[in-house]
Amino acid sequence: MDTSYFLDFKKFRKGIDIFALLWQNEHSSAWRIAMNKTLTSKEAIITASKEIASQSGISDLNMREIAAKCGVAVGSVYNYFPSKSDLVAATVESIWREIVMGSDISKEDSDFLSSVKYLFEFAKKGTDNYPNFFSVHTTGFGSENKSRGREIMTKFFGELNRNLIGILENDNRVSNNVFNDKFDRHVFVDFVLSNVLMLLQNNNANCDTLLEVICRTIY
Repeated sequence: MDTSYFLDFKKFRKGIDIFALLWQNEHSSAWRIAMNKTLTSKEAIITASKEIASQSGISDLNMREIAAKCGVAVGSVYNYFPSKSDLVAATVESIWREIVMGSDISKEDSDFLSSVKYLFEFAKKGTDNYPNFFSVHTTGFGSENKSRGREIMTKFFGELNRNLIGILENDNRVSNNVFNDKFDRHVFVDFVLSNVLMLLQNNNANCDTLLEVICRTIY
C-alpha cells in the first residue's frame, strides 16, 4: 500500500498548524495594539490637555488634538468627557489646583501679609506655564457654559478665603480695633483676593501696592 499520500497529508496538516500559529500571533499583536489605541486614563487626557493649554491656551483645546497626543481614538476621550466643555472644566480645575491651591498657604507659618505675598508670587510663577490663564480661562467654555468657569473659580476662591481668614485670625500683629460689624474679616479677605486676581489678570509683576494697603489697614 502506498503510504506517501498519508505522509504528504501529515506535512500538509503540520503546515496548516504552523500557518495558523503565525496568523494568531500576528493578529494577536495587532489586536493588542488596537486595544492600546483605545485605552487611556482620565489623568493622561487631562495631562495632555494641560500641555496643549500651556502652549496654545485654554480656548484652543481640541478633542482630536488631545486624542492624537494621547495616541488614542477620539471616542476614548469622549468616554471620559462627553463634551469639550467637560474637558475644559476638568483642565481648568486641574490648573487652578496646580498654580493656586498648590501654594498650600494654610500650612505657611507666617502672618497674613506674608501669606498674601507668597500666594501672589506662587500663582505668578504658575502663569509662566499657562500664559494669560487668569484673564482668558472662561473663554474656553462655550457661551452657554461660561458660568462653569466662574463656578470653578468661586470654588477655589472659597478654599483660599477660608485659609486666609484662619491665618488672619491667628495673626498677632493685627490691631485689636480694626474689624467690626461693618468691616469684618470676611469682607477684608474678599477684597484682598479680588485684588490678587485682578493683579494676576493684568499680569502685574508684583503686588507691592496691595501689600501696602494691607499694612496700612490692619497693622
